Amino acid sequence: MALIEWSEDFAVGIPEVDKDHQELIEDINGLYEQLGSGRDELTVMDFLTAVYAEAREHFIREEELMLEQDYQDYEDHKAEHERFLERMGELMGESQDDVPTEDGGISLWLSHWLVNHFQVHDVRLHNLPDKNTKEP
Repeated sequence: MALIEWSEDFAVGIPEVDKDHQELIEDINGLYEQLGSGRDELTVMDFLTAVYAEAREHFIREEELMLEQDYQDYEDHKAEHERFLERMGELMGESQDDVPTEDGGISLWLSHWLVNHFQVHDVRLHNLPDKNTKEP
């Protein structure tokens, strides 16, 4: 059973952002499954690393889009991204020697953070034009 199911409530109407969100949900669901199954430490670290890398790349794309559109809440939104990445780095650092083989709350924290971020912060991006459909 998945921890998070994609919902159109998470959609911001920008295809590349929505695709990133769906991929992040898939990664978190994979981490949740790995943690719940007691798989080996390397696999859990691989998932944490993948979630971190994918989130970082997504945040870069999202921030570029916000800058292109002179998004009013850019600084606050960027700071939220930075706090997330900092916390992920801490979790990964804490886990390097003793990666949990059961869900110690990491995937639950990730799912809560992302769902909240989608619905509180990213929903505001809905009114930005999609740069893929912007006319030259």
